[in-house]
Amino acid sequence: MADQHTNDKVLEGLSDSQRQSLHEFSQVTNANLELAVRVLASRQWNTQQAIQMYYEPGYADALQKTDDAQEAEKDVSEGLRRRGVEASGSGRDTQSNVRGAESSGHNAEGGSRRKPEGSASRRPQFAITPLLVWPFVLMLRLAMLAASTLLRILGIQRIASSGVPNQTTITNDFEHYFEAHYGLEHPPFFHGTLADARTAALRDQKYIVMVLWSKEHDDADVFGRALAHPDVVACLTQPQFIVWAGDLTQLDAYAAASDSGATHFPSISVLGPRAASAGLPTRLELVARMRNGPQTANAMAQSLVSFVTRVVASRDSMTRAMQREQDERDAERRLRAQQNAAYEASLARDQERDREQREQSARAREQEIKAREEEIKAKEEQDAEERRRREEQAVDEQRTQWRWAKLAQIHKENATELASADAAKLSLRLENGRRIVHSFARDSTMQRVFDFVETRDVADEWATKGVTPYGSDLAQITAPAGYTHTYEFALVSQFPRVVFDDRRATLHNALSACGLWPSAVLIAEPLFEPED
Repeated sequence: MADQHTNDKVLEGLSDSQRQSLHEFSQVTNANLELAVRVLASRQWNTQQAIQMYYEPGYADALQKTDDAQEAEKDVSEGLRRRGVEASGSGRDTQSNVRGAESSGHNAEGGSRRKPEGSASRRPQFAITPLLVWPFVLMLRLAMLAASTLLRILGIQRIASSGVPNQTTITNDFEHYFEAHYGLEHPPFFHGTLADARTAALRDQKYIVMVLWSKEHDDADVFGRALAHPDVVACLTQPQFIVWAGDLTQLDAYAAASDSGATHFPSISVLGPRAASAGLPTRLELVARMRNGPQTANAMAQSLVSFVTRVVASRDSMTRAMQREQDERDAERRLRAQQNAAYEASLARDQERDREQREQSARAREQEIKAREEEIKAKEEQDAEERRRREEQAVDEQRTQWRWAKLAQIHKENATELASADAAKLSLRLENGRRIVHSFARDSTMQRVFDFVETRDVADEWATKGVTPYGSDLAQITAPAGYTHTYEFALVSQFPRVVFDDRRATLHNALSACGLWPSAVLIAEPLFEPED
């Protein structure tokens, strides 16, 4: 209960990141929580540096001594401060005896009080005790500083002189040495550091069979032949074991021996996972260590197999329970992963569906806009065509009305032309091939001839029906206001070729100029090609 209370107190003031660093450090080093927190704090909670410094010889002891020295120094300083305050209080009491009774009583009360620790308004008077003690305090500080520096330098120099070789290289060298002396049959040695083996054992819920030896030991040969024994090889080859072998001349194995408390070598220890308790992470613990075994290889092999089998059997129920818990956690983790994957897949499908819907909506909007634009364009073209048709119809109506009005004017002037003795006789060939012979007065203009040709269609209709679209009274028809008629033909003479385009000239002048007076043959030639 006391240990649990201490652990809870240690964990209480740590942040989440510090708890994670403490968890990783404890898995590798298997150190107690107070020491682990002290080492991590000394390396600013850098897990890798803290693990490396933890395995430096003497570092943990030096750290403990430094903390103890700081506590002692703090106690000495506190005692000196209190003595100085008391001495200064005594001096004030002595001076107060010379003063009056009221002042004496006031100073005595003030001298009996302790001055607050953080106050700087009043200083104690000179006392002889601090002057006598401070040389010893200074010497103590220098001694602690020298001891700490010496231990640190020795640890670093030892590492620098021996080097920190790769653990894979160390394992390969050990394996080659073992095969050269004891044969190729041996347990499968783990290639990696002890920290790597611990991580693998915690992950897979396995046991670590930790072999610590050195070829310099007296029992090294017997121990090696025992490890190469077929029964031992068959036992340690089982998938529940991780065999980690360390040479005690190397740092990792030396630190493992110190940490496990092994005193006799060669040594075999079994490390197994410990069930997690409230507030503490799951980590490996030392299950059992094989004591001094028989002196023969066969007997030692049998003893080793019996030892490992017995240890595993004693923890079988707990191991199965931990394995079930691990399987449940793995199943929960896989379930969460599957749920997350299903959620992400569903989310991706929803996003893809939304994207397709957005694209489809965008395409529909574009098609709708395009259709609306085409509809508007078609409507505009239709309206324009309708306007053009109405305008053409209006122009045709005005042209027809103008022709009827001109026909009425020609009928009024015909009597004068027929009564004139000096008249020109013209043979006119119309655009449709029809030929008309008509007499025109001498002073008639070419405009009169153009109007006569232009009104032949309505003249035929009048001659046939005797009515107009505007009634039966031809004389009442007037030309539309604002209308300007455009003649779509020209009057030409073939022999000689003459184009009569001056409609203001008199007929006599126009025909006489080309020697055609008083009779001529004129042709109405269209000015524009007829539309298909």
